[in-house]
Amino acid sequence: MRKCRGGRGIISAVEILVVDDELAIRKLAAMLEGAGYSVRTARDGIAALGAIRARRPDLVLLDVMMPLMDGFAVCERIRQFDRDLPIVFLTAKDADEDQVRGLEVGADDFVSKSVNDTVLLVRIRKTLERARRLLGNAAPDGLTKTEADIFRLLASGKGRYFSAMEIFSAICGEGCVPSDGNLRTHVSRLRGKLTGGLTIDAIRGRGYALIGA
Repeated sequence: MRKCRGGRGIISAVEILVVDDELAIRKLAAMLEGAGYSVRTARDGIAALGAIRARRPDLVLLDVMMPLMDGFAVCERIRQFDRDLPIVFLTAKDADEDQVRGLEVGADDFVSKSVNDTVLLVRIRKTLERARRLLGNAAPDGLTKTEADIFRLLASGKGRYFSAMEIFSAICGEGCVPSDGNLRTHVSRLRGKLTGGLTIDAIRGRGYALIGA
């Protein structure tokens, strides 16, 4: 979050790193700045990784089809050193299988370039809001992005059962493609990484709960 001077003193602006190789990046950056965000840009994945390491933004808006390194690979690389940085894919490559892959590599949301500016701004705002809520609870080291988000949600109401739809709604945006099978896989992997007497209980038709010490 960057600080800038306004008419009433210093105010904080959320900083977004826009990663896209198209000329339209300038129009997108101008739109985001007009909405009150601070914006940096990167033309490819290598430049994006350098920009994030130099100064961590509050959110990354990431294209998929880019030279040198595609967006999926960039997202995977980011997750190797920053599990919690909000990442939103903004791409024309928006088939269901692309959305699933994007969320599997650690993105927070997946938005089609065909949406209008108002919808995009709402999705960005909701991604930032979800990140702030989830980060209120610490997660153990060694968890993937999705595992950490599930843990944080369950820890926010320890002993309470969260339905699959509650989990989907809390950890990913409207671009999320719900899959009970994928959720069970993530929960199983998370359960295997928990220590200190913690575990996850599952009841069919009711959901999942964090229980134990």
